[in-house]
Amino acid sequence: MVIDFIVSGWSFFFRWPLANAKIYRAAGVFLGPCLQTFVFLVFSCIAAVLLGSEVQFWAPIFGWLGLSMLTGFFHEDGLADTADSLGVSKFNSGESLDKIHSTFKDPRLGTFGVSALAVFWLFRYATVAEGKVEIATAAIVCLFSRAISLGLGLYFSPRVAHAVSPRSSHVMQNVNGCVARWILLLALVIGASFLVFASQVLQMLGSPLLTGEIFAVSLVSALSVVLAAWTLSALVLHLLVRRTEALNGDLLGAVVCISEVFLTIGFLRVL
Repeated sequence: MVIDFIVSGWSFFFRWPLANAKIYRAAGVFLGPCLQTFVFLVFSCIAAVLLGSEVQFWAPIFGWLGLSMLTGFFHEDGLADTADSLGVSKFNSGESLDKIHSTFKDPRLGTFGVSALAVFWLFRYATVAEGKVEIATAAIVCLFSRAISLGLGLYFSPRVAHAVSPRSSHVMQNVNGCVARWILLLALVIGASFLVFASQVLQMLGSPLLTGEIFAVSLVSALSVVLAAWTLSALVLHLLVRRTEALNGDLLGAVVCISEVFLTIGFLRVL
């Protein structure tokens, strides 16, 4: 059964077909933060080895690119669709809701979506280019940004009336909330433990790939950053749900990107 959860989570985020649909476990989606962080680390560390010490600071960018390509730009697509949907709408108009949800389903990329993606990737580029975000910091941001989005989805789904509206997708409706929460917590524990363990091993081997100030940050400071990012992301999702009268995968994908920005800024402030 454990393998079923892992396979289900992997196939959901990385779009790999399941060998047998009967083994699909919806709650396996909540292993996503751990699985995606692992993939990010693989691409980042390979890039760091290939780039050499002088330009090793670019490794996180290759990690993000590798993860995004393997997921089919899963979360970035949600950000672009959300920006396009809000961009074409008119406030306080019943007609605008239909336009919002038709834009969510439109595979084409509009001006607002392109602008949102450009700003988001420029933010990643700028923080990495200045040498302020290394692999360890980016991996922790990757882990918690995805956990925040899934956690907020679980929180909002039973509490927001719009979440059960015809305009909403079934992202959270087929999941046992209690099981999903425990799996999400397990994913965070496994992901964080793996990062610390990998850092210690690589330091013993004399490799700087995962060393850095991020592991010297106090637990209180780290939890404060995560809590602040959770709160700000919750506010953003609340406003998005009220505006769109839905809770779908595109909104949760946008929250992944938004919480990543909040977390990055927060960790840079405490480093």
